Amino acid sequence: MTAGIEEDRVGRVIGTEPATSTEFRVILEADSYLQLDDLVVVATQIPKAGEVRIYGVVTEIASKHEGARFESDMELIKEGSLPAELARSATVQTMRVDPEIWVAPDSGEPVFRVTGEARDKALYADEMTRRLPVGFARDGQPLWVDLDFFDGRKGGHISISGVSGVATKTSFALSFLRSLTAHPEVLGEGASNLRVLVFNVKQEDLLWLDRPNTGLQEDDAEKWRALGIAPEPFDSVSFWGPPREGGELIADTDSRTKGVSSFSWTPREFVERGLLRFLFTETGDYRNQLTFVEERVRSQLIRNAEPVAGDEGAVSIEGQVVRSLSDLIGVIGEHLDPEDGSDPDSTWTGRVAGGTASAFMRRLYAAESRMRRLIRPDGKRVDRTAEAVTVVDLHKLHDFAQRFVVGAILDEVYAEKEATGQRLPLQVVLLDELNKYAPREGHSPIKETLIDIAQRGRSLGIILIGAQQTASRVTPELNENASIRVTGRLDAAEAERAEYGWMLASTRARARLFKPGTMVLFQPGIPAPLVFTFPFPPWATRPEEAGGEGDPFKGLA
Repeated sequence: MTAGIEEDRVGRVIGTEPATSTEFRVILEADSYLQLDDLVVVATQIPKAGEVRIYGVVTEIASKHEGARFESDMELIKEGSLPAELARSATVQTMRVDPEIWVAPDSGEPVFRVTGEARDKALYADEMTRRLPVGFARDGQPLWVDLDFFDGRKGGHISISGVSGVATKTSFALSFLRSLTAHPEVLGEGASNLRVLVFNVKQEDLLWLDRPNTGLQEDDAEKWRALGIAPEPFDSVSFWGPPREGGELIADTDSRTKGVSSFSWTPREFVERGLLRFLFTETGDYRNQLTFVEERVRSQLIRNAEPVAGDEGAVSIEGQVVRSLSDLIGVIGEHLDPEDGSDPDSTWTGRVAGGTASAFMRRLYAAESRMRRLIRPDGKRVDRTAEAVTVVDLHKLHDFAQRFVVGAILDEVYAEKEATGQRLPLQVVLLDELNKYAPREGHSPIKETLIDIAQRGRSLGIILIGAQQTASRVTPELNENASIRVTGRLDAAEAERAEYGWMLASTRARARLFKPGTMVLFQPGIPAPLVFTFPFPPWATRPEEAGGEGDPFKGLA
């Protein structure tokens, strides 16, 4: 074998059936083996072109006795009374041809397991100018993501799918972010002032990213070092939670209170930024014409809003001072329905059906009880610039209020980046339960904002890492614009949906059996999905795991 391919021969190309330019089979030698996801290479001589190397990934393994005709022959073969030979074979999916002359390997050519330079060739790592380690392939060696397809240079966004609680979607997303922040030399100019926004929607697990995990074992720590990352938690994190009911701005969190700031919005900001639209985020609102009423009311609020001297958080609407959501709803109610004998055209909404106006007010009254604590004269917006990672905790809020917070913050992020028109500094957004905010059917302000981010965000430096249990329930615009796709364990029915067409048939079947921490990765630079694992997190994922400064792995490089 020529230089650059290690002498680890595992078999030869089978000659009893045709090999093609996309797939071939290998008969394994008696003292060798291949397993799923192993990488191999075969060199073949092409007339007038010279040597061509064909790199591939193992997609299936088979074993049979040659000479057996019936199932009952197995007993005779084992006794030695019936001659037969055990034949083990592997099916290989072609990943790369070098040089790019797409031909089939010749029958009988020796097949080698790739290592070293040949492995880099098989994974296109030699063409990745900025490769970020995200885990380990089946051979135990690092697997990389080409950041050109993440940060907007050639593509952007990541879509992560899988069964809740088993697919470890959030764990991988955080592992990816930890690698991203730990390798500024790989990210390049985008590493300067990189900001990450994380929405926490499940319990308070993400309120401990800055604390070491006491369950981290030395072999796990060694895996992080193998990826070039110190086995430490995130070192620059700010935490934000909604305020408690009552007067003071104290974050409504249980397991952790120290170091958690409270966020809210002032009535003035609510009116001037037109945040009223994020109270109407259900897809049925469009069908019921509520959004028509909302648009009219929102424009009237903005038109009639005036600042209040000495009270920066309050706003005056036609002489009425608004210091709370309740005050604002009262003002809207007075202008929504005409008084007896008045001209309907003189109202804020003009001529609308009485039922629509009533439905609009019912929505506002429901909103008042669910999110009144988020609108207050001393409101404090989330500061996304203080630390590299900002965690916004939503899990204690009603679903209605969660939608408002996500919509309002994403709208702020998008407006700021659109105003500058610059891709840098990068703003990464991690949002779980994506199907709730951008469902496949219907329309909503949040969904439209997320679609804008998916379609135009990468040019503005807004990168979305979206996680969902089922990609089939997310609007296609988000899936189609995600350059990098990652999937953990899938439900059997979900695995057959068209959204997972990028997976090989064998990979789809295996995805139903993945263990936590095992995932499959697809990126445009590699024409085949690859199964990989990522190490146990060095940051705490729940209160009982949170260690102090004396943690044995803290500070280990």
